[in-house]
Parts: sequence; structure tokens; C-alpha cells
Amino acid sequence: MSVELKDIKAARTRIAQYIVKTPLRRWEYGRRFVKHASPLFLKLETFQNTGSFKVRGACNKILHLRETAPTEAQHFIAASAGNHAQAVAFVAGRLGVKSTIVMPEGTPLVKSSATADYGAEVILHGALYDEAYARAIEVLEKTPGAAYVHAYADEDVIAGQGTAGLEIHEQLLEEGVGVDSPLQVIVPIGGGGLISGVGLALKALRPGVKIFGVVAEVADAMALSLDAGEVVKSRASASRTLAEGLAVKSVHPLTFAIIQSICEKIAIVDDDEVAHAIFTLMERGKLVTEGAGAAGIAALFSRKLKLDPDVPTVVVLCGGNIDMNKVSTILEKALVRNERWLSLEVVVDDKPGELARLTSLFGSLRANVLDIVHDRLSESCPVGYTKIRCRLETRGPEHAREVAQRLKTEGYSVRLLS
Repeated sequence: MSVELKDIKAARTRIAQYIVKTPLRRWEYGRRFVKHASPLFLKLETFQNTGSFKVRGACNKILHLRETAPTEAQHFIAASAGNHAQAVAFVAGRLGVKSTIVMPEGTPLVKSSATADYGAEVILHGALYDEAYARAIEVLEKTPGAAYVHAYADEDVIAGQGTAGLEIHEQLLEEGVGVDSPLQVIVPIGGGGLISGVGLALKALRPGVKIFGVVAEVADAMALSLDAGEVVKSRASASRTLAEGLAVKSVHPLTFAIIQSICEKIAIVDDDEVAHAIFTLMERGKLVTEGAGAAGIAALFSRKLKLDPDVPTVVVLCGGNIDMNKVSTILEKALVRNERWLSLEVVVDDKPGELARLTSLFGSLRANVLDIVHDRLSESCPVGYTKIRCRLETRGPEHAREVAQRLKTEGYSVRLLS
């Protein structure tokens, strides 16, 4: 391969003052949830400078350019769904040079604002990364003395991302997982720079490692290509995803060749699975992750990868830059999915005391009423009756079923609402 272990080690020395060594944390709840006997570790790139792993690769590329071609490294241009943008802007800002970043129009505000705050000029263009990339190349051609920093398809970028793999190796040694121990590592894939770098580093250091990838449903081309043994197009028609950091629809030959050589299998996850993973990491792991960052846990929890429960497993949480506007929706959907929020409709006599009787029943069942609505005017509601729609807070699926069954036992006609 064109990227070797020595390149990754050189990258670590080069970028040391710009990055932090992120924690590798055991997650007992996750291990129990998937019924693994061996430890489950989380590599917390959510704690990296700028909130994601991207600063590793961007920093290595920019500093290497400054070493080898200083006259061409006075203005940096990039395209990104958000995290690479912040990384380039962060490093350029530290160096006191200009940066221009093209971001898809649907980029979360938290990412575009942070990129601008680091000092970059931000241009919003296109629905996906691929369209933003095309615009960035146009900007590059019109900007004398500028250099392009690719988000993933670059050997220096891949070497920089590989420094996370060096850390994982060393941290596992500290945890008692030896070099000869089998190991499973799950890495999210957008363009493939992170899995390429981490996979190359770990394959060179640990002969028993197996590398698994995860892509978003709307950008499934890398998974399809690995299965087909050649580059194929995405079959997805949608363009929006909760894991916008993985929304790269095309496959680059450089990262694909590396992934073919290191990766066992790539899982495809949908937005509901990602939302559930974000919620669980927040509630049970006390960790804030973005959609891309939670993709590995989404694949693990949905059991879309054939993993050995007796082998230590590492999941890379690659980023934590989630749009706060999305958090409430994610949490609400997860509460509904987990049946912690139960929505239902009952029909009662339209007379005094019926609402009190119903809410008293909820209270006796320890179900908390979040909101409640009367509907006397619906055509499907007979004269003299009223529909009452309720949203209840429950302890989970078993409690929700208990509430619904008790209502039926008490003579109520119950309809569960989605």
C-alpha cells in the first residue's frame, strides 16, 4: 500500500501539538446489551479538537504541504459536510493562513458556524458532499496559490487518520489486550479515510485484527462495492440523512483499494437505527455523538455485523458535532421507539367525571400524563361521546403493555397511536 506504518508514525510526530490523545473507554452497558463476553471499548474521537477525528488528517496534509511546497500552501480550500471543514479551518487559523470551505446546503448550523468561527470563508452549495466538492474545485481553479485539502482521498490525510489506530493499539495494551489477541474494530465510513488509516495501522501492529465498516443507507456505494468486488454506484435515491458526515455517494479508487485489503464487511444503517444509537449513547454512555459518530453503535446494536462475542471489540465514535435543533427530535423518536412514550386514543362518555376517572387510572398505574386532548367534533366520534388522545410517559415496553391492557380490562376502547 502507498500508506505505510512509518508514514502514520511520522504523521503522529508532525501533528502532535494540534491534536489530543482521545480516550479509549470500556462500555459495560453496551457489552451487556449485545451479550458479548469480551470487553467493548469506545474510541472517543468526540473529544478530539474540533469535535471529530478529521483534524488528524487535515493537519497532517496541511503541515506536510507547508514543509514540501510552502509557496503553494498560503490558502487552503476544502469541501466537507462539516467536520473536515472545521478541521481545515482550525489548522489554517492556527497557522494564520486563509481557508475557504464549501459545505452542502443541508450542513447543520453548528458545523457551518463553527467553521466560520475558526476563520474560514464558508460557501454553502449542493445537497451532498459530491456537489460541494465539484464547487470547491471550481474555487480552487480561480484562486492562485491555493492548495486543496481533500476530505479523505489523500495519502497524507489517510496517514493522519491512522494516528487514531496507533492510539487504539497502545491503549489496548494498557487494557491488557495483547498484540496477539484477536480484535474486532468497527469504523464509520464516509469517504473511507478514517477506516483506511485506522485499518492500515492496526493491521500492521495486530495480526489478529478484523476491521468492519458502517455506511449510511443514503450513501451505500462503498458497502455495495465491497460486496461486488468493484466500484458500483449507490442504489439510494434519498439525499438527506441523520448521519450527514457519511453522506458520500461516490467511491474513490484510493480508499476503495485500501478498504478491499483490510475490511471484512460493511454494514448499512438507517436513520432510525442511528437515532436509537445516539439516544442510547447519551442516556447510557453519557456521551454526545452526531449521526456519523453513532453509526458504529447503530450497526452493533442492530446486529448487522457478524461479530464474535468472545473477542474484544472497539467502536470508533468519530464525531460529536450534532445540531442541537435535531437533538429533541432524536430523543422524542427514541422514547417512542423504546415505548417510553405511549400515545393512545380512548372513547368515553361525554359527561363530567370521565376525564378524572381516566387520569386516576393512569395515576394508579404510575403512568405520567405528558399531554392530553379532547376531540368531540370528529366525524368518527358518535354524538354524546368524546375522544381523548393522551401521551403517557412509561417505564418501557412492559409497562406500556400493562397500561394498554388495563384500559381494555376497564372497558375502554383503546387505539394505539404512532
